[in-house]
Amino acid sequence: MNTNIIRNAFDFAWTTFKANFGLLTACVLTFFGSWVILEVLVIAGQRLGFLWWLVAHLSFFILFAGLEVGFIRICLDLHDGKQVVYSDLFRDLRLGANFLLIQLTYFVMVIVGLAFLVILGVYLGTKFTFYAYSFADGNPSLLQSFQQSAIISQEMLWFLMFFSINLLLFNIVGASVLGIGLIVTIPLTALMKVHVYRQLKV
Repeated sequence: MNTNIIRNAFDFAWTTFKANFGLLTACVLTFFGSWVILEVLVIAGQRLGFLWWLVAHLSFFILFAGLEVGFIRICLDLHDGKQVVYSDLFRDLRLGANFLLIQLTYFVMVIVGLAFLVILGVYLGTKFTFYAYSFADGNPSLLQSFQQSAIISQEMLWFLMFFSINLLLFNIVGASVLGIGLIVTIPLTALMKVHVYRQLKV
């Protein structure tokens, strides 16, 4: 059963990626472009000191988080058969600060869990693995997104652990090819995760 889930997720992701190659590639390049702009602004404002560095990075992380929400919602809409356009990537920028806070909560929770007990960190990371998808799917609060993820994941923890590790390794392979491979692996892994999220949420 688990093998079928992964196979179906990849088939959906690959078909959708090919059908929306231009849109998804433009989204990923926008992520890269925002990082380049940050570096340019930081270098250009070096004389302004630490305050400028802090403001530039905080603004970037909030913007990037908002783009992440937009990208996940695009993937969700593609799975649901809805019409999507490039501008949808920017429609949830207002949620950037809230999503960034939730991301930090998740990462701190997992890191602390790993520091005290590796198994605990892995367990928490797996249990709440769908927090971002739940957030983008209409649960824009820390408690709601974490609760929904826990409900979805509760009976599939071992599978989701295996699935998440494979997606991570897939992106590492993409990054190893001068980072260019991420143009393919990021959309594919996001779409695969969306497919599994939708299947388990039913």
